[in-house]
Formats: sequence, C-alpha cells, structure tokens
Amino acid sequence: MPLRKPLPYFTALAAVGLLTLSACGNGDGAEDDAAPEAPEVSVDEELAALLPDDIAEAGVVSIGVEAEYAPGEYLDEDGETVLGFNVDLVTAALNKLGLEAEWVPANFDSIIIGVDSGNYDLGASSFTITEERMEAVNMVSYFSSGTQWFGPAGNPEGVDPDNACGLRIAVQTGTTHDTDIEARSDACVEAGEEAITIEKFQNQPLATSSVVSGLNDASLADLPTSLFALQETGDQLEFIDDQYSAAPYGVITHKDDSEMAEALAAGFNAIIEDGTYGDVLEEWGIEVGAVETSEVNPSVDE
Repeated sequence: MPLRKPLPYFTALAAVGLLTLSACGNGDGAEDDAAPEAPEVSVDEELAALLPDDIAEAGVVSIGVEAEYAPGEYLDEDGETVLGFNVDLVTAALNKLGLEAEWVPANFDSIIIGVDSGNYDLGASSFTITEERMEAVNMVSYFSSGTQWFGPAGNPEGVDPDNACGLRIAVQTGTTHDTDIEARSDACVEAGEEAITIEKFQNQPLATSSVVSGLNDASLADLPTSLFALQETGDQLEFIDDQYSAAPYGVITHKDDSEMAEALAAGFNAIIEDGTYGDVLEEWGIEVGAVETSEVNPSVDE
C-alpha cells in the first residue's frame, strides 16, 4: 500500500514552482490525499498508574515536533493540526495511558533543548536514536528507518553515496543525515579529494525542492520521507542505491524523567500487542518500519 499524500508538503513544493499538477494523482483526489483516521484507543488503568503523579494529574503532555517532515509529521491544511504516522503512533501510546497529546510545532534542532529545559514534556519528530542523544535525554523506541539518498531522475551527475566528493548535496540541518554527510565530506578531504558542498536547510521540503530545481545534485533523508518525496514529484526524482544504517526512532523525555519514559514504553508495547500499532503502520503503508518491542534507551549500532 503506498504512502498517503499529505497536502501541505505538496503545497510547499508546488508553491515554489517545482511540481507539475500531475504529481497530485487524480484530479479531485481529496480522498486519496486525506490522512488515515487516527485510531480509537481504550485506556489501560494499570498502565496509567505507571505515570508520574504530575503528568497523570494534568492529563495532557506537550510534545515538541518539527511539523515539516512528511509523512511522519506535518501540518494539515488548517496550518495548525499536526498529522502523520509518528503522530498517530505516539498519540495512540499516550491515549493508552489516559493522556492527551498537545503537539507544539518547533524547529527540529530546538526540540531536545526544549525538553531538557522543560518547555515540552516530550519530543517526537522522527528522531533517530543515537548514543549522543541518549547522553542528554531518554529515548523510547517505537519505529525503525534507514537513510535513503535520492536525486534527479536518471542521476545525471552520477551521484554515488560512497563517493560524493565535489558534488552538491542538500540536507536538513541538525539531523543524523547532516552528521552523515559532514563525515563523508571530511573523508573526501582526508583522501585528497574535493570536499562535498553541503547545502543545509531548516526543513526537508526545502532540501527536496533544491534537488528538483537542479540547485543541488542529491539529498538524503529517512526512507519514508525520501519515498514520499518521490511520490510527490512524479517522475522527477529517483532513489540512489538502497537505504542503509536502519535505526530506531525514539520519543524524547527529560533525562531525569525515567518514570515517564518507562510508562510510554509500556504504552507502545500495549498498542503493539493489541494490534493498534500494526493497523496504524498498515494505514500509512509503512509496515517495513515495524518494531517488535518498545524500549527505553536501547542499544544501537553506530
């Protein structure tokens, strides 16, 4: 089943003149473009008892999110409602604990700081779990994705992710892909080759647009987001090689808030067991990223 098509992401690209109307699919397409309906989840009182007292009493948690990374998280047409498969998964786990989710759009690289400073209770924005991040915050695993490169159809510049020296590569700043491409550029220089020209953008739609326009030779992002970029641009883009470095996504809690982290993991495991988790992934067409168990600060290979 293909990924659903979030309209605001398409609009962001179309607004700068980089897509043809055919990229929308059929002409009236409203039903195809609509996000899947969020699942209804019943509260598990036993799991709800695991929550910190202040969170349980409040009944709602604020979640920092960079809402421009479709299909994981993005703004609906009203410019306020945050949608996406990550949103559905995290909200379902919280609902299982008897909590409501308040999604607060923010810049990606400010979310961990925001959780650490207490501006948000949680952070959830397609965060890949890394050892470096776990030094600052707790991370609760719930999905898995690797890195996927893409570029113009036909790969006219002959981009090779393992030898991108001298090329222009677009990336969203502050992501693991940013770290990845910086390391590749350093390796080029150490080998006596020309450095990679790295164009960093505040969000992925802008990075994707720069590739479609020909400003940059390729980009790299999480597999679901790269696949979505291909679907939204018709035949203008294609994958370059296969995904690599598959790793879990994690929801962020404050480093001192292990109680909330353990409760959230229990919520995820409950929706995995009752089938809600699988239903959400199927609705969004991303079953490939399913995990069997949610863990707090899992071991990761880097």
